[in-house]
Amino acid sequence: MNTIRLVFLLTILVSSSFPVGAQSPERIFYHSFRPEGWNIYLSRDEGQTFSAFTRHPALDYDAVISPDGQWVVFTSERDGHPSLYIKDIEGKALARRLIRSESMQDQVAISPDGQWLVFVSTHQGNADIYRLPFRPDTTLSIRQAENLTRHPGGDFRPAFSPNGARIAFSSDRSHGISSHPVFPFARLRTGDIFVMDTLGNHLARLTDSERWDGSPRWSANGEKIIFYSERSGMASLFEMREDGTEQSRLFPFENSAVSPSILPNGDIAFTSWDSNSGGEMDYNSKHFTLMRYSPTSHRIDTLYHAELDMFSIRSHPKGHMVFHGGVKPPVRDYNRDTFFTGELLTAPPYSTTLKGENLEFYGIRRDAIAAPDPLGPHLAYGVLKAKSIPDAITVWTYLLWLFPAFVLGLFLMGLVRGIKDRKIVPFWRYGMFLVLAPAVGAILWGVFIFLFVNQGLPIITIRIIFALVFLVCTLIAVRFHLQRKKRKRESNVYLNKLYTFLFGGAAVITVYVVIFLNSFLDFRIDFLKVNYQTKELTHLFTFHKEPHVNPVNTQIIESKFSPDGQRLIFTSTNFGSNAKRQGDVWAYNFTAEQLTKLSNSNYNDGFGALSADGQKSVFRSGRTGSFDIYLQEGEAITNLTEDPHRDNFPAISARGDKIVYASDKEGGGSERKTMDLYLLELEEEDRWSEPRQLTSVKGQEAHPSFSPDGEWIIYATEMFGISDEQPLIQPYVFAPQMYGEVVAMHLRSGETIRLTHNKWEDGAPLWLEGY
Repeated sequence: MNTIRLVFLLTILVSSSFPVGAQSPERIFYHSFRPEGWNIYLSRDEGQTFSAFTRHPALDYDAVISPDGQWVVFTSERDGHPSLYIKDIEGKALARRLIRSESMQDQVAISPDGQWLVFVSTHQGNADIYRLPFRPDTTLSIRQAENLTRHPGGDFRPAFSPNGARIAFSSDRSHGISSHPVFPFARLRTGDIFVMDTLGNHLARLTDSERWDGSPRWSANGEKIIFYSERSGMASLFEMREDGTEQSRLFPFENSAVSPSILPNGDIAFTSWDSNSGGEMDYNSKHFTLMRYSPTSHRIDTLYHAELDMFSIRSHPKGHMVFHGGVKPPVRDYNRDTFFTGELLTAPPYSTTLKGENLEFYGIRRDAIAAPDPLGPHLAYGVLKAKSIPDAITVWTYLLWLFPAFVLGLFLMGLVRGIKDRKIVPFWRYGMFLVLAPAVGAILWGVFIFLFVNQGLPIITIRIIFALVFLVCTLIAVRFHLQRKKRKRESNVYLNKLYTFLFGGAAVITVYVVIFLNSFLDFRIDFLKVNYQTKELTHLFTFHKEPHVNPVNTQIIESKFSPDGQRLIFTSTNFGSNAKRQGDVWAYNFTAEQLTKLSNSNYNDGFGALSADGQKSVFRSGRTGSFDIYLQEGEAITNLTEDPHRDNFPAISARGDKIVYASDKEGGGSERKTMDLYLLELEEEDRWSEPRQLTSVKGQEAHPSFSPDGEWIIYATEMFGISDEQPLIQPYVFAPQMYGEVVAMHLRSGETIRLTHNKWEDGAPLWLEGY
């Protein structure tokens, strides 16, 4: 009987601890441009063989070996943000935290005497270089660290001189931020090499380049510094004297070269990858390799052959070497059609607290965030049914190639006849035709590509243009035909016949384009739902473009669920398109299995959002010629921000009484302006307030969303700068916008709290209730 009572009591206690129907914590989702599968690899035989030193689902990188050869210190993201960990080199104990902090620590260096650590941290906001005693058996607090650089610019990649008296590092402090040459929202930085003493004093600038100089490394005698520079257009290795004089390129090399390291034998190791224009690359298709350059023989070869992506090697006189990297992740069916094709989640979700409330963070490895489901552990997103552009091409497109073949045939006929009749007809007459025939073909193809692909015009507009081209070509063909009929006995009758066929064929192909233009590419988009816990994949529906919309303008650039989880809201348009290109906001009702258009104009509508009751929707639109924020209630549509500025990324609170959006109205006078956040509030008599500016950072701030109770917003911001050298981040992904920390702001008090600390592009955050 006592046993039964004990079991009954324990059952009550357990049941009270886990109440039925208890919700999970509120969740924050954000997209993240970060690689996957990095671990630390260790060699004990001077680089002949390597084995995995860490095996963790989170990223491990930037490892160094302590001077006594007993420890490996590295950066790991296993706690949700980059932190310094330590592990004995024999691997007898588990890795543990070296510094206790909620901020980022990365890019560690250890003094030659083994007494000090220097590293990059975001403890006080932007990336600075900090110093702490190196105590392998103790976990120190970041509050005990000394900030050596104390500058609003970013400071990166510190390196001790061989005598331990000075520290070289890179910094973007001396250059202004420039605009990306293609993307108006993108911001680019430039770095130089500096030196200081170990207390942060006696600062000296060693390089002054218009492109990035970074990752300094001292020579064994301390007389020279090796670094990489993009000053020649592609990242290459350079050297200079320790005072910055005599800067010169070390060796010519056809691919990019970054992250130099001096090996014990004096050779220089570096990271390289297959390069295309500008040294950029595609992480999913190119391979990172550790290379070695011998200053004595001037030979360049691969340091270690393996089917691994390998980065940033560090060596020790005992023959030990460490680098980070890993096997390229396999393509996952539940995460295809994106820059990263591996796991959908960047890492297991991690928890944090905000004003006493527990929050779970989920990083999504997609270029546009997959929409999180308010009702369960699911993500929804759209993928092209065709896996590539060639897959999207239909048989109607292949028939277009008959026209170039036709033009080629006319060209050969004209060449043969011109040679044959050269004594009767001056060859220059046929020569003009031989030039004009391919020119007409090239012009028609160029016009087609320009209108169909580059401009992204509506199908009806392209049809009208080609109808006019048809009319012109027909009139020219008729003219040459009449000349041929009129002058049957003249020597150039055959030439007129060729002209008739040329422009008649051009007229036929334009008619073909007008009729079948809408059938050239099959850009159906499958919307899928994946359970991010079980990886179970479900097909939701297929989105077919409207007949009058150019396929170029049917990319899915964002999506989200309605607050009740019953509808999926998404935007179909072209990435980075202007206000006048076609764009639409759609909603798919899961219960009715019905797709409807929430916005309806011939301009660029997008980024729609609904209030909790579904009675109010907001979206951006270019229907006035510039992007404005619109509110729709029933059939009534109101322009809330009618001005010439670019207003974008609107969000509406669950109650429908607040609207937050981004605008460049205070972002400077150039075309490539920066964005701040603004708030509209519903006042008495259903009037909306004037926009109130929430942020005023000299940088980009965008993608705001509300907390479930409407008291907070979260957004992506550039206010903290970048946390690593720009060239070392950008090669991994397509990441032109070098901002992306996530920040929460309390609307009533204006208090801001930083939620992420890292060096990757994080953005487009969404805040959901638990389920």
